[in-house]
Amino acid sequence: MGSLQHLTPRRASGRGSLATLADTVDERRYVCPEQLDRRFHQLLEGDSDSRLLLLNGVGGSGKSAALREAARRGERLGYHVIALDGRQLVTVGPRLADVFEDLPDGDLLVLVDELGHLGARAHALGRILSTLPGPTRVVTAASDYAHDWLPTELEPLVATLRMPALDVETSHEVLRNHGVDNGSARAAISTWACGLPLALVLGAAAWVEHGAAAIQPGGAVLAAAADDLVGHLSGLALDQLDTELLEVAAVAGWLDDRLLADVLPDRDSHDALATLASYSFVERSGTGVTLHPLVARAVAERVRRDGGRISHLVLRTASHLRDRAILGDSRALHQLAALSEDPQLRAGMAPAHSATLYGDDVRAGEDDEIVRWAPKGLADAVRPWLLPQPASSWRTPTQVVRHTDGRVVAAALAMPLGEAAALVKAGDPRADLVAPLLDYAARRGFDDRVVISPFQLMAPGAAEEDPNVMALRNSHTLRRCRVSNPRFDLVNEFGWTDFERAVVADHGYIEVPELRREISGHEVRTWIVDVGPCGVVGLLFRGLAGEHGIDLPEPQTQGDLVLAALDDFHDDAVLAALPCAPLGHDLRHAADRVRTWVRRTMMAALHDQPVLADLLEQRYFEPAATHDQVMRATFLSRATYFRRVRTARELVAAAADRVGAPL
Repeated sequence: MGSLQHLTPRRASGRGSLATLADTVDERRYVCPEQLDRRFHQLLEGDSDSRLLLLNGVGGSGKSAALREAARRGERLGYHVIALDGRQLVTVGPRLADVFEDLPDGDLLVLVDELGHLGARAHALGRILSTLPGPTRVVTAASDYAHDWLPTELEPLVATLRMPALDVETSHEVLRNHGVDNGSARAAISTWACGLPLALVLGAAAWVEHGAAAIQPGGAVLAAAADDLVGHLSGLALDQLDTELLEVAAVAGWLDDRLLADVLPDRDSHDALATLASYSFVERSGTGVTLHPLVARAVAERVRRDGGRISHLVLRTASHLRDRAILGDSRALHQLAALSEDPQLRAGMAPAHSATLYGDDVRAGEDDEIVRWAPKGLADAVRPWLLPQPASSWRTPTQVVRHTDGRVVAAALAMPLGEAAALVKAGDPRADLVAPLLDYAARRGFDDRVVISPFQLMAPGAAEEDPNVMALRNSHTLRRCRVSNPRFDLVNEFGWTDFERAVVADHGYIEVPELRREISGHEVRTWIVDVGPCGVVGLLFRGLAGEHGIDLPEPQTQGDLVLAALDDFHDDAVLAALPCAPLGHDLRHAADRVRTWVRRTMMAALHDQPVLADLLEQRYFEPAATHDQVMRATFLSRATYFRRVRTARELVAAAADRVGAPL
């Protein structure tokens, strides 16, 4: 019988099923984010009015795991748990009404995963939930919810939570629970995962299987893990999805139907955006969508393998973003910077994704904390800038970088020249920090797109905790400064570290010696940068074009460009070579885009002067038309005709110059 000893069970008692073991392992590995833990406590144990907790977030953000944790807590507290899955209910599941028949006595906890799959049936579920007993608790999870799926009478009982990206500490705890016992490996996987729980799990599995080779930046194992992530989230491999759309989304970072229509002119932009929005790793952001950073990196890496294709995509996207940024779209400015391969430009204007830091306005009561970062003598000069503005105020609020735990780690302010001048004229106590900068700008004749930065501060040790904090602060402040396509920036220096001075110098700022001064016994210095007549947008766009082997002609005003385009309106080659033409497209498409721009500019300039508009249309828009032909057709004398043409051209050029900076 000795040969059969191996058949003896190793554990003769206390053996559960595989399902029981799986739940035990899941509970041991799970780390509940603080925000979610607080909401679960309020819902299941607290005395708040909430009865329904609606969880939402991008795929892989931990919604299903959160429902499993809710079930465990509910069972421990004596709830009868009913767990539903929207995918099963849609396919072969029972009728919703049947699910809630013959409910047991006692408190109920209803969990509904993937509620978005129910579609219109979500409204029926909402009506059923409203009829359940008062003590019932409900937790649902969906990437997005149908509009008004819950009856209005339930609204006072609803609490919502967007699943948070996990911070570094929580990410490390998740990785330890999944067997990653190496600190360097945890740091590498955490950075790669961008706070996405599912990515952490896949990264941990890759490390456990492959060891150190798994965490090499850009390595094959992490790339495969990224492909696995897409498969988990979408049910399809990356190659089976709409690759063209994913490539544009990965390159652009954020896109809407306007960008899609420009970059992919042969596609229906509305249908394309709807296709993207249907993917579970795509998130709606305002009027557009974004890919999760990890998925975006995986797609972008694939595109880069085809150098020609990535070049065309980048140039098309950059052309669109340039036009939007010139018109004052601050998001487009930062997207444009993110397209550059120059690490200095990216670091200063397109900071890396952060799972723990975000931009915000200063709040009441935060002035005491922030002024401690400034030299002692300058606290009184900084404090007036930190007082929250009334809702009716047009003043620019101070911008801060905030940690997800609420801490403020950086603060700065940037404002238009006119707003700073108004403060000085009104005798505002804030004028001490900006009056010398205004005098300097006036002496030098700077009046075109000038930004005034009274102060830029960081909490001690903030840069060591996250080197991205300075870039986040500066980019967020620039986004809110209300100066379209800035050219000059005048910024005060006090309380800076050597690191901050080095970064500023690397970005082309130089100190203005004559503006060294003392305020309350402490020295204040001022730095200035002039990025040229094309402004920051032109600087970025020209740099991008150069990275892809394109040398743009010398800057021209938009007025000069629109007149040049009028004179050669039917020559594709000439129009496509103008600086205002989009890059990366074929000759005909680029020329047509310039023609569209000319027509719109002319209509805007001459909308109230139809006679002049008609004259330009006949002369320039009609193929092979000449001055003599149009003169005869309009029965105008030579002097009157040319006077009207000259007036119309001047009005169109002036309108173009008012809209944007030189290109």
